[in-house]
Amino acid sequence: MTDLSETQAPALPTAVLYGLTASLIWGAWPVVSALGIRQSLAVADIAALRFLVAGLILLPLVIRNGTGNLGTGGLGWGRALFLSLGAGAPYVLVTAGGLSYAPAGQGGIIGPSCMLVFATLGGWLLLGDRPPRQRLTGIALMLTGVLLIGTQTFGDYQAEQWKGHLMFACGGLLWASYTVALRAWGADPLQATALVSVLSLLIYGPIYLLTAEPQLFTAPLGEVAEQAVFQGLVAAILALVCYSRAVALLGAGRGAVFVTLVPAIALALAYPLLGEVPGWRELLGGGLVTLGMVTALGLLPSKRLSWGRFPAWRAGR
Repeated sequence: MTDLSETQAPALPTAVLYGLTASLIWGAWPVVSALGIRQSLAVADIAALRFLVAGLILLPLVIRNGTGNLGTGGLGWGRALFLSLGAGAPYVLVTAGGLSYAPAGQGGIIGPSCMLVFATLGGWLLLGDRPPRQRLTGIALMLTGVLLIGTQTFGDYQAEQWKGHLMFACGGLLWASYTVALRAWGADPLQATALVSVLSLLIYGPIYLLTAEPQLFTAPLGEVAEQAVFQGLVAAILALVCYSRAVALLGAGRGAVFVTLVPAIALALAYPLLGEVPGWRELLGGGLVTLGMVTALGLLPSKRLSWGRFPAWRAGR
């Protein structure tokens, strides 16, 4: 793990800026997507815009880096299609679809936390990466936070929120499968993103045109342009580039700290942009999820604290 003190001083502000930008984009994604759905676009349109823009931009990268297997970068078509299932159109459709039932702030909490939980379990069961006790403790905290948010569904006026929660969790499962596969196959993140975007464009594009009812041609041009830029350029490409740069400068351990900011950012943006006022369950659940992420990612001091260092505490016991 690279310590912050090991990072060159001039590079530290740049690394932090990269990391904050990535976390801001990830936290804003459910909010901006929900805003588009509440205005003039459908879930299918959100997915189409993401991969239309990202697929066309990244197509030259796939062509240039493709060595054998017709541009799959050596992964093969089977693996490339699997990655497209985990991070492509199915992921966007499921996760954005949940925004039709549950608040975006909750999506920003449930999705990332379930992704981290499922990725940990997948790495344990499939790759033999047995999680340490600290990571299991973090997972327990995250699940507690997610369950706390889920309990408000019962007896709440929005009785179908559980559908959104389930879809957010499924989105987390899909992205976790992409993450575990990426690690298992040693694929380059940017190349994998390019493959996912291009394949999603080629496969989902015709399905969208033939089976969906596209709103892109009737919605206001400004809304379509805003979503196209955010979904296809900012969320699909810029966030990955920024996070990759942060990890390169700070190391994987320190770079992971920015992931923990996503739930708080989603809740904070959902209030002014969507008018979603978080209740005490969202706030407490979001706090538990953030604490769980920090713990699971090993960002807390690993050295156990001794009660002997706190005489006043011992005296009060």
